[in-house]
Amino acid sequence: MAGIAQEVQADTAFGTDLYLKLAATGNVVLSPASIAAALRMALAGARGDTAAELAAALHVAGPDEAAEGLAQLAAIRPGDDLTFLAPNIMWLEKALAVRDDYAARLSGTVSVRRCDFSRAPEAARQAINAAVTEQTAGKVTGLVPPGAIDSLTRMVLTNAVYLNALWVSQFPASGTRQQPFYPERSAPAPVSLMHLQARLAYHRGDGYQAVLLPYRGGSLAMAVVLPDGPLSELAGRLRGLGGLGGLLAGLLPGAQCLVDLGLPRFRVDAGFMLQDTLHALGVRAAFTGAADFSGITGDDPLHIGAVVHKAYVDVGEKGTEAAAATGVAFVALGMARRPRPDVTLVVDRPFLFAIVETGSGLPLFLGQFTRPPR
Repeated sequence: MAGIAQEVQADTAFGTDLYLKLAATGNVVLSPASIAAALRMALAGARGDTAAELAAALHVAGPDEAAEGLAQLAAIRPGDDLTFLAPNIMWLEKALAVRDDYAARLSGTVSVRRCDFSRAPEAARQAINAAVTEQTAGKVTGLVPPGAIDSLTRMVLTNAVYLNALWVSQFPASGTRQQPFYPERSAPAPVSLMHLQARLAYHRGDGYQAVLLPYRGGSLAMAVVLPDGPLSELAGRLRGLGGLGGLLAGLLPGAQCLVDLGLPRFRVDAGFMLQDTLHALGVRAAFTGAADFSGITGDDPLHIGAVVHKAYVDVGEKGTEAAAATGVAFVALGMARRPRPDVTLVVDRPFLFAIVETGSGLPLFLGQFTRPPR
């Protein structure tokens, strides 16, 4: 259990780092677990400074621990009313020889497919994108953009995460109505605000309130974190509050009260090229000719040419559909009287959200909603 806890803490810390780099303004969604999974596959074959920089960014000790987080993600199981998928694929140039110890380290959590990158890179790109689209029920399309794969590409590592889940306590459609939402530094905008009264895990923290909405059929839930003031101020204090893990710590024990909740119905999608973000987090050698991925192959030296990520979340009265994918390309060179609620929480201003595995706190999706789309 200690190893599992360490890997979850690592992905939570990495998710905090990513959020603070990527969610400066606007509506954002990303999957820390997906990005970490793809980079962990790379770290498993990294050596020297390349491994040290990747490990530091991922908050893990080194290549030997890289695969443990993949097992944690793979251990999440679907159930009744809950669809959950998290496949990892290693797309290899058909002639590339992978070291036996690298393949063994990833066996059981990563499948292998061969491509003809050298002679048909565009066909390989389309095959990768088609697989990701299928794995995410059509929600993530065009993950690998044109030009990201060429005849020098030797390997692409992909992870996809897909969730389709119903709330344990659904929002009655009759309670949804147009109400104002108050973005920072701009005029109010109308939003479809859902309403629910239910017993939910609730936490009053230092400058914020948080509530946990569980999904049926498993151990997954959505945390909604509403700051007392501007979301930007909460983000500025996030590290001092213990990061994402600190925000979730008060919720996951599950102490419940009767909550009268108003929550926007919302949909957010986003896409990122992560090279600059990872460079800012200290991952430098992996993108240069000095990269050392000799633990993967003894053939052509490899370095990372691109890291791409897309994510999507759709939250409504019945539940949530969310999808994300990451690719790392390696190149060679009612009327009844209701009881009085203990808490009334109206989420009518910018807020942070996270979909987590409640047993461990593993962050599957993370984002913010700052204003309704125009």
